[in-house]
Formats: sequence, C-alpha cells, structure tokens
Amino acid sequence: MTELYWITRLNGIITVTGILLALALIVAASAAFALFVYREDYDYNEPQSAFQRIKGRILEYRMKWICVVLFCLAIITFVPTQKEALLIYGIGGTIDYIKSNDKAKQLPDKCIDALTRYVDSIEKENKDNNK
Repeated sequence: MTELYWITRLNGIITVTGILLALALIVAASAAFALFVYREDYDYNEPQSAFQRIKGRILEYRMKWICVVLFCLAIITFVPTQKEALLIYGIGGTIDYIKSNDKAKQLPDKCIDALTRYVDSIEKENKDNNK
C-alpha cells in the first residue's frame, strides 16, 4: 500500500523539484548579471569594493548552485511521473505473473482458438441466412 502512496506523490515531487530548479537558475542568472553590472565599479584602490564582495559571495556559493541544479535535473530526468509509475507497477507485475504461471502461458492460444471458432460460427450463420 505504501508503494501506491509514493506513486501518487511523484507528480508533487517533480513539481517541487522543477520550482527549485527554476529558482536556482534565476539566482545563478542574477548573480551573473550582478557580476556584469558591478565590474565597472571596480576600484583597485579600495580594499573591499562591491565587485569583490559580490564576486566572493558568488564564488562561495557557486558549487552549491551547481549541485542543486544537477540534483534537480537528475530527479526530473529519472523519476517517473505518476502515470508512468502506475504503468510500470501494474504492467510489470502482470508480466511477471504471466511469465511464471503455466496456465496463463496457454491462455493466448486458447483465446485464439476460441476467437477462430466464434468467427467461423458467424460466417456459417451469414451463409445460412443468405440462402
């Protein structure tokens, strides 16, 4: 039962991950923009200019942003949606059952024979009605 619960939560996990990825990309783009804007204000005589402070902060958090982006991309790529997970869970279990059950292996042949007899009976009825 817990499997079905987590399958129903997959869409929420993917949505939250997408939002986190968007925020991380917005922060990274803002940081790059800040570096571009403040580099013109760089003063070589001032020991701690705005550019140096911003650059130091960006370099300090750069690896964390990269890790968050890569983590989010991995989750979005490899975690199936709710629909895909239900298909995997349902069809995968059915296929395993059919492969292990001898009676289920004989079922397709029996179904084909039954359909053949049914179609033959319909053809015979049509021929009798046309005469």
